[in-house]
Amino acid sequence: MTHNEVTQLMAENMRIMGRLSSRLTPLFEEVSKNSRQQLSVLVRLYLAGKIKLKDFANQEVISTANLCAVFRKLEAEKLVVRTVDATDHRDTWYEVTKSGKVLAEKLIDKFMKGVESLCKVLPEKDEDTLAETVKTMNGILKKMEALNA
Repeated sequence: MTHNEVTQLMAENMRIMGRLSSRLTPLFEEVSKNSRQQLSVLVRLYLAGKIKLKDFANQEVISTANLCAVFRKLEAEKLVVRTVDATDHRDTWYEVTKSGKVLAEKLIDKFMKGVESLCKVLPEKDEDTLAETVKTMNGILKKMEALNA
């Protein structure tokens, strides 16, 4: 298989995953009235832990300006807290608050249950094949990520 074929398959998988993910949006609306982007950033920040704004922006491939706007909204709702680095005032740290942690955990739980419900329609054999394939793919993608760091 050529690099181009692998690229095409990965792009197709990303489109399919995007469509499946959009079917989970109503589940998140049950938990919070925040936008999907705000909830996504909240969960990713929860998973990342306390992190500098610029590092999080680079990790998530989002501009610091857009990220600041999202963080301001989350901060206004007391879901995220911002602190200025005591040693370098140019750096700003962000982390989730206790209420942000509770919301992030609810969202992760909803997501897991939503994915589980999407998988329930599969025959057991297909679900087993999917699980093994995803494990293999994750291992290969981690290698790819490390080799391209």
